[in-house]
Amino acid sequence: MKKIQSYIRITALAISLFFASCSNLLDVKPRQSIDSSTAFTTEEAIQAAIIGVYDRLQGLRVYGRDLIALPEALSDNGRATNKSGRLVGEFNNVPNAHFTNALWQISYFAINQINLILEALPNVRMAETAKNTVEGECFFLRALFYHNLARVYGYDPGAVVPQSNRGTVPIALKGVISLDQIQLSGRATIDEIYTQIYKDLDAALTKLPARTAVNRVNRVSANAIYSRVALYRRDYAKVVQTANDAINGGVGTFVSNAAYIGAFRTAINPESIFELEYQTPENLGVNESLQTTYTTLVTLGNRNQTGGFGDLVPTANLLAQFEPNDIRRNLYELGTAGRGTAEIECTKFLGKNGQINLDNIPVIRVSEVILNRAEALANQGNTTAALADLNRIRTRAGLSEVTLEGSALIEEILKQRRIELAFEGHRFFDLKRLGRDIIKAQIVPFTDFRILAPIPVREIQINPAIQQNVGY
Repeated sequence: MKKIQSYIRITALAISLFFASCSNLLDVKPRQSIDSSTAFTTEEAIQAAIIGVYDRLQGLRVYGRDLIALPEALSDNGRATNKSGRLVGEFNNVPNAHFTNALWQISYFAINQINLILEALPNVRMAETAKNTVEGECFFLRALFYHNLARVYGYDPGAVVPQSNRGTVPIALKGVISLDQIQLSGRATIDEIYTQIYKDLDAALTKLPARTAVNRVNRVSANAIYSRVALYRRDYAKVVQTANDAINGGVGTFVSNAAYIGAFRTAINPESIFELEYQTPENLGVNESLQTTYTTLVTLGNRNQTGGFGDLVPTANLLAQFEPNDIRRNLYELGTAGRGTAEIECTKFLGKNGQINLDNIPVIRVSEVILNRAEALANQGNTTAALADLNRIRTRAGLSEVTLEGSALIEEILKQRRIELAFEGHRFFDLKRLGRDIIKAQIVPFTDFRILAPIPVREIQINPAIQQNVGY
């Protein structure tokens, strides 16, 4: 294979281009780069490119840590211990202690690569089934990246501070490989970004296979993520429809009470509908992996061996939400004193691939989809069906069924969502999409500018069409 001499560095606002001989446009097996003139003209290169997009999801600034841990630190779920100094600013909601510029950059790298693949596919000789699968993956992954960007940098449908609303993020649908292709654009409105995400997910559903391994997307995972996106959009009919399709799709199992704790100890969580799979060379290490972020333990119950830092532990308020006999409370235990004061820590990520700091990461699992549907049904006034979903979660946790309606029903669904999905990257985004204040030692009102992350300054300097978020 020839060495590539240029690589694409795309940012959303500037979509700027620079050259670096040490970088690659994409990786192929074996780990080599290929000539830019043939980069997207062979099936081998196309398959390598789509794997490269999945790889971007695994990084620390995406699902490797930040999209999982920061929503806990920024909200009322996680408390920073200051054992390494990490996440203290996020826990205290210090201005600019939020999602970093790297999330923006990595996401738009991936989006540009997706756009290039989509443009190249019609001219690549591949079996139609394989081509459809790659196309569907592209649409799904672009929707996922855009939804994450939209909820980090902009307000959500129905939960907006009008005087601070400056849109979401730019939409780029054309691949860029040369300077003359650069098109600067402004931030899309909330409706525009969600319309595009819907369009991509609809397209994905027409192309993806019915089922695959959980580390590759399929129609079930597309419907599952669709139920999440539609919940943010308050499109409750679409939530119910897509959740039904996901739950009945045959990927991911709603495990029993007896199997619940063990599900978090296996390499692949049986509840996972889409899970990022990490191999040994992809170990994220002792500084920022989810294991080291959440716990000092190396193995369950062994307080004599210290591994990570336990930088983020559950707040007293979160622990107080658990009712007696809730099986989920067993996912929290006392850590070691090897880094300082021993704390109750979350053990959802504990080197379950057999190596310390090496965990697969569920992007979405069955329980979330059930809770998405429950919330949508309750908001539609379908009390009976909403209660059925709520009580399915409660009884599996070892709790008694409840009979509620109206706002009390919705609040109980949200409580169960908080407990069920704690330390999986949802709490801050749930409070934000609902327009709720963050209640902690220093209350962060929903109207506070710190609810939104700052747009990278470099992007604003290059593109005059972009306004920075208020307060930065």
